[in-house]
Amino acid sequence: MINNSLIELKKLLTSMEEDFGLNQLSEVEKNVLYAVKDLEKEYGTAKTGNLLSHEFTSKMSRISVFRSLKTLEKLQKIKRKSSKRGEYIVT
Repeated sequence: MINNSLIELKKLLTSMEEDFGLNQLSEVEKNVLYAVKDLEKEYGTAKTGNLLSHEFTSKMSRISVFRSLKTLEKLQKIKRKSSKRGEYIVT
């Protein structure tokens, strides 16, 4: 059952995503971005192994996660931490 508090929370999140310019991203891309930021906060970077097992992305296919990483890089929402493969941070 969905209650009014949940609806208000969803409206607030949608409004905040618009404020941060995330409204053009797909839901998959947003979840990958959120997971990258969460892992970056905890570990300094988001390694792909951790990203694939993160609660926001663990039910997604690997290809969806990697496509989203590529898109987010292209949109300059994330970047590679260094020349190392598989480590990302939010820009």
